[in-house]
Amino acid sequence: MDERKKAKLRVWLRVLLIATLCLIWGNSLLPGKESGQLSRGLTAWLQSIGIPVGEHFVRKAAHFCEFALLGTELAALLRLSDAPKLQGLCSAASAALGAALIDESIQLFIPNRGPLLADVLLDFAGALTGIALCMLAIRYYLHAKSRKT
Repeated sequence: MDERKKAKLRVWLRVLLIATLCLIWGNSLLPGKESGQLSRGLTAWLQSIGIPVGEHFVRKAAHFCEFALLGTELAALLRLSDAPKLQGLCSAASAALGAALIDESIQLFIPNRGPLLADVLLDFAGALTGIALCMLAIRYYLHAKSRKT
C-alpha cells in the first residue's frame, strides 16, 4: 500500500477510534437509571427476537464488545505505523487498558454508578480479543495476497 493510502486510512481509523471512545465514555457518563433503561431495553429486544439473555449478561457483553471494537481499531492503526510489531501490540494493549481505567474512573462521579475492577478486566479482555482478531485478519489477508502473486 502506498504512503498516501496509508495516510488516508490512518485518518479514518483515528476518526473511528475517537467515535468509539465517545461511545464508551458517553455510556459511562449516563446516570445509573438511564444506563439501566438502555440495558433493559436492549435485553427486552433481544428476548423478543428469541435470544434468551439476562440484563446482567447484556451489560457485560456491551463492555466486552465496545472494547473489542476499540482493540481492533487500535491494532489496525498501529499496524499502519512504522513501529515494530511487538511495540505496536504493546502500545495498543496499553492504550486499551488506559481507556478502560478512564472508563471506570468516570463512574466515580456519576450518580448511582461506581467503578468495578471486574469491568476493567472485562474491558481489557475485550480489547485484547479485538487486537488478536485484527492481527489474525491482517495475517490472513497478507497470506492470501501473497498466494495470488
